[in-house]
Amino acid sequence: MGIAENIKRFFKAKENKEPAGDAPEGVCPNCWGRQEWEGNYYKLMKAKNITPEHNTYNSFINEIASKLDKITLKEDSYECTTCHVKQKK
Repeated sequence: MGIAENIKRFFKAKENKEPAGDAPEGVCPNCWGRQEWEGNYYKLMKAKNITPEHNTYNSFINEIASKLDKITLKEDSYECTTCHVKQKK
């Protein structure tokens, strides 16, 4: 699955109060938390009465995906090319 699908699955799990982890799969938890995407997501959903089928929702998800698709595999860990934090594999 692509990063956009992982982000959608993450938000859906959070809304359904299911375990979702600290960040979507394939996304640096450090960058995810620092950029506060969850807060922006909830503001967008609340302010504009948007559903996951709405074009604005998809644009928002794609914007996030384009800015976070920078994690690379290095030997036995993942390294974020943005913040250079290494996560164990």
